[in-house]
Amino acid sequence: MSKRNVGWSFGTATVLIALAAAACSSDETGATDGADAGPESPDAARPSVEDAGPGDGDDDDDDVGRDGGDAGDAGDEEPPHPTRCTTTIAPAQGDSFVELCKPAQGIVQHVRISGVQVPATHESAQVVFGFDAPPASATAALAGDQLRVLFYGGGSPAPPALIEATWGPIRQVAGGNVPSLNTAASTVCFDVHDGAADAPPYFAIWVHGQKGANCLDRATLTVASAHAIRASWHGEVGALAKDLKAYYRQSAGVKTSTTVTMSSVAALSDTALKAAVSCSTPWVANTDWQKLCTPAAGDVRHVRIDDASATANSRYFYAVLGQDAAPTGNPAVGAGKLIVTGGRAQGGASWTYFRFGEVAGQSATGQYTYATDTAAPLYTAGPSTVCFDLGTTTTGNTRLVFWATGANGADCGDHATLTTTNALYDSTTDATTGNIWQGLIAAGKENFIKTSGTDVSLGGAVVSSEPAAL
Repeated sequence: MSKRNVGWSFGTATVLIALAAAACSSDETGATDGADAGPESPDAARPSVEDAGPGDGDDDDDDVGRDGGDAGDAGDEEPPHPTRCTTTIAPAQGDSFVELCKPAQGIVQHVRISGVQVPATHESAQVVFGFDAPPASATAALAGDQLRVLFYGGGSPAPPALIEATWGPIRQVAGGNVPSLNTAASTVCFDVHDGAADAPPYFAIWVHGQKGANCLDRATLTVASAHAIRASWHGEVGALAKDLKAYYRQSAGVKTSTTVTMSSVAALSDTALKAAVSCSTPWVANTDWQKLCTPAAGDVRHVRIDDASATANSRYFYAVLGQDAAPTGNPAVGAGKLIVTGGRAQGGASWTYFRFGEVAGQSATGQYTYATDTAAPLYTAGPSTVCFDLGTTTTGNTRLVFWATGANGADCGDHATLTTTNALYDSTTDATTGNIWQGLIAAGKENFIKTSGTDVSLGGAVVSSEPAAL
């Protein structure tokens, strides 16, 4: 993993403060401190190998459909399962990090957590990888080879409940509120691949009972049923220290016993997760509305427009998100609709501008004359590649961050070069027209690219379900 500085967001800081406050509250109300907490029974804290009998005649049933603790015949003693093991965490162990077992064969690639519950009183549960000893605190910063998967219950009035995965300094929200985690003991499961010098630790998480996912049936754990998939990680690469210890911690306020099953067999391959987060749409040389593909992993969070060029005045390209189906004519503003426009203005200058929704009669930013670091204006001096992230602000409004290859050192083909500090435009710092960004991009709509004339050409578009920097 590279050493570039990846700043933590306001949302992360809020969550960490809330977690710290919850920990202090537990101490003040007489909850047992983690260092002194003992199990309810002598075996409760001890990692033990799962006594799983052969399933479907195959001892290695992690590799085929089901991953459950199938019991053998009454009175039989089954050997430990080679590719999985379980650890049970009792409520009395709240606020302490409990070391998790390791499968007898292979490195952990899949985790199932049964009985997890995080009430909406800032309670949390987490799994961490890559430690020599228990972390110093629930909010300790991570090294570049460590990973935390956090289930946070939220609280009134803020911050909201969430699931997030943090690798080193990079925090990725892995899906919003899951109400079942707040109200009842639930089951979740996730894949986490090792990462390498040329690959990140690909990650996917499922919530049992949602989108058809059954954490006891591997056949149901698919790209389509995943709650979230993370395979970009801001373009960074690097390996996790999975040869070291893994731990589980739940807040003292969590009153359920939790069982963590560690498996050395992933539900999905790293190549399947990598392929799920992006897709490409070629451009056809006409002025028709051309529908963008949708990544298999979910909603659009990043768009790259390759080799955009305008050779005549008053000619533009458009990327339109949140559009009704079967559009005609030129792109028009509307509630929840984003229009990114670039090209050659009437007088020949390079123009880039943004339109979003309709707020107090306003819907457009100014027209920006962006150029590369060599002073070449975008689109008019030759083909330009541009890209943008889509996210939300802490107040629940749309955030757009825009880059161009060759401007401020950015390369839209390399997410590791894209940061909020080298962006050409960030809606959260637009003091003049920033009010147009109130609201969210309309859900359930379609996304398109279009050109205004044959004097405009594009190389195509790449769409990702992961942002480059947000």
